Amino acid sequence: MGDITGRTTGGGSGSGTLHLPPVELPDPAGLSEEQVCGRTCVWCRGVLDNTTAFDLGARKVNAHGSGARWYPRCCRRPCGFQHIHQALLDHTQSCEQCADDLTRCTDGKALRTAMRTVR
Repeated sequence: MGDITGRTTGGGSGSGTLHLPPVELPDPAGLSEEQVCGRTCVWCRGVLDNTTAFDLGARKVNAHGSGARWYPRCCRRPCGFQHIHQALLDHTQSCEQCADDLTRCTDGKALRTAMRTVR
């Protein structure tokens, strides 16, 4: 499977830190160039444009001994909804912080924000 994201520097005015949703992705070595570049969905290979795509954030991958970036995106429905919803369910069932206070867990917050976006 592909990597699970962590923190990354955010862009834009006053954004500080952007926390990407921790969603497992397919291994980029097994994906087409269009999937790696974000032109098609990483799961269903559906063609994407800026209105239909959900950006899963730039990811780092070890390519032939050096770091490289890839830019996965997915369709909002059904793929984004399905995979992000499953990641949210898996996370909240095993996260003590989410059980105690939903507002304190950065992974849970990122997943809930992503779910609202893909709906």
